[in-house]
This record gives sequence, structure tokens and C-alpha cells, in this order.
Amino acid sequence: MPTVSVAAWAAIMWCVLAPGLAQARPVTYLCGDEELEVKIDFTPRKAQLHLREHDHTLQRVKSAHDGHYVNRKEELELIANKSDLRLREGKQELKCKLTITP
Repeated sequence: MPTVSVAAWAAIMWCVLAPGLAQARPVTYLCGDEELEVKIDFTPRKAQLHLREHDHTLQRVKSAHDGHYVNRKEELELIANKSDLRLREGKQELKCKLTITP
């Protein structure tokens, strides 16, 4: 049986595990008084936002906030902080809460 070096074993494990690390984590938020449902798939660098029957891609930006994503072209910005989310759409800002689905 051939032996595998530690470096080779680490490279093999990285190839197996790395694709799973960047997969999106879908979550649902309820926003504002109108109970608007917003679905977001977060990855380390992007957020895929499903808002009012449209999908938008937002890029993560460096910020004092932990989860800060923007799409300047479509005037969208979201700031995620634990179970709270602030969603800016143009000049309108919605406060959202994470929903737990069984």
C-alpha cells in the first residue's frame, strides 16, 4: 500500500472539503410592518437576495459591521447582525427579523 505524505493528505482533504465551505446558507427574514418575506443565501463574499420576485447579488464590503453587503447599481445594501437585518432599498430602510422554519 503506498504511503501518502502529510502535505499530500492535506491537499486531498482541502479538495474534498473546500467546495462545501463556500456553499450558500439560505435564511429567511420578515421585514417591516408589511411582513415582507426576504430570502438570502450568504457566502463569505456574496449574498444572493430574493426580494419581490427578483434576485439580486450583493458583494460583501469591509466595514465596521460584520455582515455588510452592497449592490450600488441597484441601490441595495444589507447589514446582518445576528438575527437582525437592515435592508436599504434606495432611500427606504426596512428592519428585519430572522424567521425560524422547522
